[in-house]
Amino acid sequence: AIAMQACAFGADTTERFTIDDVAFIAGHWEGELFGGHAEEAWLAPAGGTMLGAFRLVMDGEDGAQRTTVIEYLLFTETDEGVVFRFKHFRTDYTTWETGEPLTFDLVEASEDLAVFASDVQKQPDRMTFRIDDEGRLRVLVEGEEDGERDSFEAVYTRVQ
Repeated sequence: AIAMQACAFGADTTERFTIDDVAFIAGHWEGELFGGHAEEAWLAPAGGTMLGAFRLVMDGEDGAQRTTVIEYLLFTETDEGVVFRFKHFRTDYTTWETGEPLTFDLVEASEDLAVFASDVQKQPDRMTFRIDDEGRLRVLVEGEEDGERDSFEAVYTRVQ
């Protein structure tokens, strides 16, 4: 059964999501993304959090592999539900974003699905994590840029 954080028809009660609703994401995942090698690793839930890291390694013009993107990822259980925060880093530990991290609320969850949405930023404004029929983790990233909807999907195979 799919749980929805809020109902469009104004229902009086809503289910509050917990960190256990995203526990299916825990593990070490690898895949190809933007022509490079992507890894995403998530620790199991503990203390109301799940901590994750992402790395994208691409071939440079000289043929050497270089890390081009690093992300530190955090799911946090709050009184209102589950919040997803992350920032992009360069290898010198400077961030792409200035100020606060990108922030999303868990708005839909089931056994192998977690949908996060943000009304703060537009790029991205929605991220969907799901396990497909072949056991792969699929992460759909959606947003709006220059008035147009845009998206990409990362597909990962479980390493551990």
